[in-house]
Amino acid sequence: MVLVRSHDGLFRFVFGEPEQMAELLRSQLPPALAAAIQWSTLRRIEGTFVDEALRDRITDLLFEVELHGAPLLLHTVVDHKSFDDWATALQVVRYGVRIHDRWLAEHPGAKSLPPILAFVVHHGERPWRAARSADELVDLRGCDPATAAFLRPLQLRMPFLVLDLAGMDEVAIDGLRLSIVSSMTLRFLQVLRSQPPEAAVEHIVRWQRLVARLLEHRRGKDVLVALFSWFLAGAPDSHRTLRTVMARIDEENVPMRSMLDLVLDMGHERGRKQGLEQGLQQALEALRQILAGQLRTRFGEVPAAHAAQLAAANLPTLQAFADRLLRVERIEHVFESAPAPARGKRRSPRR
Repeated sequence: MVLVRSHDGLFRFVFGEPEQMAELLRSQLPPALAAAIQWSTLRRIEGTFVDEALRDRITDLLFEVELHGAPLLLHTVVDHKSFDDWATALQVVRYGVRIHDRWLAEHPGAKSLPPILAFVVHHGERPWRAARSADELVDLRGCDPATAAFLRPLQLRMPFLVLDLAGMDEVAIDGLRLSIVSSMTLRFLQVLRSQPPEAAVEHIVRWQRLVARLLEHRRGKDVLVALFSWFLAGAPDSHRTLRTVMARIDEENVPMRSMLDLVLDMGHERGRKQGLEQGLQQALEALRQILAGQLRTRFGEVPAAHAAQLAAANLPTLQAFADRLLRVERIEHVFESAPAPARGKRRSPRR
């Protein structure tokens, strides 16, 4: 069981599994296309195509599946921002080019490209209103009708499907007819994402029968831990919030009480480990500062290359630096991997 702290981590954990991604995609595709896809062949392709600067609010998953015996690439982009981004359509085109570039690199003899089905999942406070195809971003208002009619079909397109959770309530989520794993995940992502703790507790208590169903699923226990750890990561006082939920759960709902207790214990253990790790990092930084001061006292300004070695060193390496510092004549000998010659000792000449 793992603790999840981010939108990205939660979506990847739940929908990175082919079973859950398949049902999410099937709910949005035309029945004929969904029936033609051989869902048993669905497999996840590792990697991401999202720009580094956008990874704090966008995640993506790439799957490959067979359609009439040929590959179909299913690229899911998840927008975690509270409002739709007007440039998403252009980003989807950019990701599509990267996907095809990688396909060609992995299939050097290919003379054609597999189709890509782009799928954007948006959850936020406002429904999606931005463009759903790159050509919608092109401004042709200054052109006469004949010129605009000529230019428009020549623009980049790559339209994509949008699952707009921002426009859904719980009834609409139930209408997708997903498994309890997927429907509870969408509930948490959309319904609880901006709720104050008091309101969130009311929702969770009302969902306890759904949670009982979730625990019957083969992934149920792991998913429940992921859902609550994600939710509590954003709660101002997570332990108090969780205890409030536990106090409101029906006494006979022993499985849910037990799982929430487990989440609480895991949170305490993780907090303890994080505290130890933070203390170690602080101690290492203090040791680095002491060594840097001693180096400047003995040798003057520390060269950039040695300063970088000092900044990257772990505890054993720092201890080795400190030991050599007491014995060597030159600063470069402090940072040598091999033992340096001792100070004040000379070799006897050979006879």
